[in-house]
Amino acid sequence: MEDNKLQRPVHKKRKLRWGRLVFLLILLSAFCTAAFWGSVWVYDNLINPPQAKIIGADEKIVNDEKLNERINILLLGIDDGDSEAAESEPKRTDAVLLASFDPATNQVAVLSIPRDTRVVLPGHRDPDKINAAYAYGGVVMAKQTVANLLRVPIHYYVLANWQGFIDIVNLIGGVDIYVDNDMYYEDPYANLVIDIKHGYQHMDGETAGKYVRFRKDELGDIGRVQRQQKFMRAAAEQMFSIQNVAQISNLLATLDKHVETDLNTLTMLKAANSFKIFGDDKIKSGMLYGHFDDATGISYWATDRASVNKSLDELGIPYMKDDDTVQTDGDTEHDDITETTL
Repeated sequence: MEDNKLQRPVHKKRKLRWGRLVFLLILLSAFCTAAFWGSVWVYDNLINPPQAKIIGADEKIVNDEKLNERINILLLGIDDGDSEAAESEPKRTDAVLLASFDPATNQVAVLSIPRDTRVVLPGHRDPDKINAAYAYGGVVMAKQTVANLLRVPIHYYVLANWQGFIDIVNLIGGVDIYVDNDMYYEDPYANLVIDIKHGYQHMDGETAGKYVRFRKDELGDIGRVQRQQKFMRAAAEQMFSIQNVAQISNLLATLDKHVETDLNTLTMLKAANSFKIFGDDKIKSGMLYGHFDDATGISYWATDRASVNKSLDELGIPYMKDDDTVQTDGDTEHDDITETTL
């Protein structure tokens, strides 16, 4: 009878495996640390991101709520290829654009400012070309000069070099674009040869860099601005295509290497959401109205307040209107803008 009784199982004490316990503690500690710093990053970058200082021609513009509903970003391309400046010298900007977008409606406008536009730089007395602003005073002077010229607030900037441009075009697999005319230019001193044929072209980064910088035609810098805008639309459409989604990490790495900006993460996400609609009817682009002027022996793109206002009105970019500003439809016979303040 006794033998038929169920015997209780004997539980043996398991030895505590200290190695496993230490590993779990380290894993838990790492998870908590990652969660903490992840929360800090989300708060600092998405919930309460740092704000760059708004630059305007005066405090009224800086504090105007209506003007600041849109986000205005100054886009600068550094002339680091065919510049005559030494390696250690400050470079002039080869491209100057204002990208303005409304985060609420995703309306996007891009204004190209010819690099030969005549202005008086902050702290200077004599007229100069707008592309000299960065060379003389860095991003701060470039922001201030454009803010004074357009009478809009400048919220952020993006500064890129041409190598970054070339790398990005290569990463997205090149860009298809129609070339209106044969383009040929040779500069043996700069070891530069541009030879692009008329017709449809699939451009890699190197060819695209030559296309957007070419200006040896009858329109000079104005022709270059027009080609830059045309290429920008084609490249944006290609960049946001489905096949390039897998390249996002590589694109971000390239941007981090070649692009300098004070944009915070949240604004970048808003901008990306707006700019992905390039080619749609929501995008507007244009060039600053003006005219050629070489009366002083130096070739400028001369503009005036009425022309600036017309440029912004057509793109829907709000600006500060002065009581003494006379706005006309295309009339550019007013005094040139040659005065800016810091």
